[in-house]
Amino acid sequence: MRIFASLTLFAIVFLSSCSPKKADTVLKNETLSLNGEWHFLASNEESEEQLLTADYTQWDTLTVPGNWDVENKYAHFKGKGYYQRNFTLPENWQKKQVRLKFDAVYETSKIWLNGELLGEHEGGYTPFEFNITDHVRTDKPNSILVMADNTFRRGAWWAWGGISRDVSLLAHNDVRLVRQHISAVPDFDNGVVDFAISYKIENNSDTPQNLNINPEILGPDHKSWQPETLEVTVAANETTEKVLTFKKELKEVELWHFDRPHLYVLNSSLVSNDQEVDAVSDKFGIRKMEAIGEQLFLNNEAVRLNGFNRVHDHRLYGNTEPDELIKNDILDIKALGGNFSRIMHAPASKNLLQFCDSIGYMVIEEIPVWGRGAPNAIPDNPRTKKWLDEMIARDYNHASVVGWSMGNEIGNPDGEWQDMTMTPGQYEYVNDMLDHVASLDSTRLKTVVSFTSHLPLAKPGNEPYEKLDLLCMNSYGETYEKVGRAHAKFPGKPIFISEIGDKQIGLTPDAEFSDTLIEQLDKIRTLPYVVGSALWTYNDYRSDYKATPPSENRAWGVVDVWRNKKKAYKQIQDIYAPVQGLKASVGKQSLAITLLPRNEQDIPAYIMEGYTLVYELFNAEDQSIGKERIELPTIKPGDDALEFNFKNENNVARIDVGLWSPMQIEVKTASSKVWHKPAVKNSNSPVIEFLGRNDGRISIGYTVSEKDSIFTFKYGNAPEHLTKELTTDLKGAFKIEWPSSEPFFVKLKSDVTDWSTTSQLIE
Repeated sequence: MRIFASLTLFAIVFLSSCSPKKADTVLKNETLSLNGEWHFLASNEESEEQLLTADYTQWDTLTVPGNWDVENKYAHFKGKGYYQRNFTLPENWQKKQVRLKFDAVYETSKIWLNGELLGEHEGGYTPFEFNITDHVRTDKPNSILVMADNTFRRGAWWAWGGISRDVSLLAHNDVRLVRQHISAVPDFDNGVVDFAISYKIENNSDTPQNLNINPEILGPDHKSWQPETLEVTVAANETTEKVLTFKKELKEVELWHFDRPHLYVLNSSLVSNDQEVDAVSDKFGIRKMEAIGEQLFLNNEAVRLNGFNRVHDHRLYGNTEPDELIKNDILDIKALGGNFSRIMHAPASKNLLQFCDSIGYMVIEEIPVWGRGAPNAIPDNPRTKKWLDEMIARDYNHASVVGWSMGNEIGNPDGEWQDMTMTPGQYEYVNDMLDHVASLDSTRLKTVVSFTSHLPLAKPGNEPYEKLDLLCMNSYGETYEKVGRAHAKFPGKPIFISEIGDKQIGLTPDAEFSDTLIEQLDKIRTLPYVVGSALWTYNDYRSDYKATPPSENRAWGVVDVWRNKKKAYKQIQDIYAPVQGLKASVGKQSLAITLLPRNEQDIPAYIMEGYTLVYELFNAEDQSIGKERIELPTIKPGDDALEFNFKNENNVARIDVGLWSPMQIEVKTASSKVWHKPAVKNSNSPVIEFLGRNDGRISIGYTVSEKDSIFTFKYGNAPEHLTKELTTDLKGAFKIEWPSSEPFFVKLKSDVTDWSTTSQLIE
């Protein structure tokens, strides 16, 4: 046992080291960002001829990446938004191949360059690009016009419209590495790792190219090794793929695990006539996630894991997913005991996956095919195949991605609930997409999320089963009974409860789980074929779906849309913690800490290696008198309780203790003192929940009741100088122009309430 110094500093250094400052794939060619201010018009009336000849300087301006519906003016606009900006090609690019790339535009888009239609794209979460070499002007500025249409909407989440990810110009040589996909799968029986690197190489020249690809792998220990050189010939104006396979001794590598997310780097250079013409770098992990019988195995260890659905949503940022938001959310989810989930109904942002790679959170990615009567759940659908192609091509190398899902809650739109099944066409759709995914990636789990598998008419033939590796099902009530019925119909495979809930938790800080949900979470632990659950959801999210509160914030989260914690936050942290119990006690002569491991038939249940206890001592005046840490032995499910006893030599009055993971994340807390939070006072006036400053404006988040229609804000630079006033009918979120250097004070009322207390933002 030794003094635990500078825990906070350690955490800061760790987070800095894994911050995704660079893209996963680094090209040896030039990139010009087109992010920033674009001209913007929201209109469902303009013709294409009018748009292409418009005076764009008369349009509004919006920032890219961004969503138009985070702005007061366009908060409820649905339809077509048009973005325009000019760019000048760098002089040294004139002999290069030039591409225009969009990381995501929601949802259907058209792109024009200098009045010429480059093409269209369907799907709001995946990247697409155009080769504009033959269309770009080299002698004067170029004009890009983008149409983004958010009319298509599935699910209960908000269909945030606009250019929501980066826009870039890419310059490269005639020959390039389009991408490299690496799989590194441990073979535990033979003690080796099987590597396969698939290269896609493009030749834009008019002559065949004889090329060499030189790979190098750099390990977390900073040691490197070079697999053999790969020779490839690419015909003129063609694209080809080539695969390199090799093995390495298992004992020579570090495996990727949610508690120990070791990452490797694959650097590959493309050489022509002894000259390097392109290079690509990708991070990856060596791990194996597989379903064997009714269990889930990670790196040859049976694991039962929990997690959270997280909606890509924030009332300030929309679904643009800034790095800081992602880091805070995923660290929070890890602190709540989350390690694995089908995280969302659409492909995740690439920076979220980068951070999940580095911090050890495992996800199943899904394409947005959702609900009864899902319009895209049709056999051999080229649109959904393209979504899968784009998602898997982009995300193949992410260690955190352990599975692919074909959709969520697909069912017959007609008839009574109890008689619902998938239609023959929906059933065929799932099987067609499973076959398609298997042709793209044989190394990850394949699944679809069901809400019909427990119903009376569900059976093999109308419920996907045979081709799935993992059965996923959603449940909102009677989960124990539903899972039992589903298992009886479809035995022999593990079941993960991909959504679990029981009514909306509530919007207020004192919102908590129902007793029935807590009971169900406890009962499903006893089912050996259930390998975990994921709460719907981590965060509240904006919605216009039925039964959404007037604030437009759907209240399923353990944090609200502004990330304020609810009472349910601590509840789920205790339920999902990796240990069954943690207790601290103080006596006149002694101090004691007791840690009770999970049993083998528990959720979660996994081997805990490299965990520590950190405890802090306080005197009778509640002053800290010391902090120490205990390095724990490897703990397996079913192990006996661990007890630590010390003499109370310094008149300790209180001891607080935390359980810390190898990632230096506190996942369980206990105190010898029972804390009672003051009751939340109910208010008849609106409550200001959030104040934030961004781009010369103040964002305000506030509560909304059923009776509120109009809101009035009084604000100024001091509480006695609330001299400015604005009125709006917007619900839950509003932006006010304000100088970045001035403090901000505000209060509000609705048309049926008195004034709130004054809130302040001073930075």
